[in-house]
Amino acid sequence: MGMKVNLDTNIFISVKNKEEDSFFCGMILDAIDENKIKGVISTIVIAEVLVGFFKNKENYEAERFLNRILANYEIIPVNIEVSRIAAIIKSKTDIRLPDAIVSATTEYSKSDFLISKDLPLIKKVKYIAINPKDFVENYLSNKNE
Repeated sequence: MGMKVNLDTNIFISVKNKEEDSFFCGMILDAIDENKIKGVISTIVIAEVLVGFFKNKENYEAERFLNRILANYEIIPVNIEVSRIAAIIKSKTDIRLPDAIVSATTEYSKSDFLISKDLPLIKKVKYIAINPKDFVENYLSNKNE
């Protein structure tokens, strides 16, 4: 399994809320579940996604999400090195600290991409960030197999 991707919170939210581009986000999640690519997730992202479930009293769905993450993803905690990298990113950009931590997770885990729908974030950490549609069309489609 070659490619490793770190997912931002909005990828999971898009699928949960059936947003406009949820098709591409779902394809990425399916590729991870099917071991076609390796998925990485920050503990920050886990917390942000769970907030939505708990706000809506969707406790069963929250547990299903957690079980799926535990089974299929490399989980990266906010450790000292992630914190250091995040501080450097935050000092060079004006992104929010949680976004800096998620971005730092990409570097720390040696992921090939941070996949996010946050266009300002993608522009600021452009060295590795990509939106779901571009990722699917350029890296997940059959033409590259």
